[in-house]
Amino acid sequence: MMLLFWFVIIGLICVLLVRANKLTRSGAIAAYFVGLFTVLGVGSNGLLLFLLFFGSSIVWSRLKDANRDEAIVEKSGARDAAQVIANGGVAAFCSFLMFVFPTFALVGLVGFVGSLAAATADTWSSELGKFSKDKPVHLFTRKRVDAGVSGAVSSLGLAAAIAGSFIIAAGAVFLWWNLTGSSHMWLLLFTVIGFIAHLVDSALGASVQSLYQCPSCGLMTEKTFHCQKTTRVKGFSFVTNDVVNLCCTGAGALLSIVALQFFG
Repeated sequence: MMLLFWFVIIGLICVLLVRANKLTRSGAIAAYFVGLFTVLGVGSNGLLLFLLFFGSSIVWSRLKDANRDEAIVEKSGARDAAQVIANGGVAAFCSFLMFVFPTFALVGLVGFVGSLAAATADTWSSELGKFSKDKPVHLFTRKRVDAGVSGAVSSLGLAAAIAGSFIIAAGAVFLWWNLTGSSHMWLLLFTVIGFIAHLVDSALGASVQSLYQCPSCGLMTEKTFHCQKTTRVKGFSFVTNDVVNLCCTGAGALLSIVALQFFG
């Protein structure tokens, strides 16, 4: 009966997010299954951690910056199914593993938290880093690039990544480790893991993520069409921002599971 209650609540939340233009219809369907799998394994506490990630992401995304050209990024506005899965799919998978294999519940739990710490670090870095007074620096070429270009970092963005990762780490410790002697250890580990996974995202964005140039205006963009059809100048066509984000959250989960073997 309790599961049925949560399934209904998740459905209502998804509908409200569609009406608020925070999710597309496909995004709502994906979010519903992410929520369903989360409740099955991690339980309602997992939804609270997701709320901390998604709620903070919505708040920061509402902040506008005149210096950031939305034509650079591949997607903006309401999140579609691919974006939902890229940011929450790994966490949902870890939770589902907890449901199927209860013996490995702790493995699934730390993977769940690590993936959300990575997603939050990356999102906060992107949304708050755009307010940096200086242009970000490309991770490999060390050249200044326009805000919004994947693979670039700024001091403000790095600080935001640490803060985002810490928020999820603190929430997770409060929900699951607050009465244990390892609470401080996991607070530090999840914070560091989320930050490192965010750097993995930046490294992939700087190296293998696809980047295009508009032949009409010369703009470097993640879009395959700007003024006209764009030309790929870097990376692989199948490595989109969503693929990079999925690798980021996967790295967060994997690093957390590895950390469990040493510190668990």
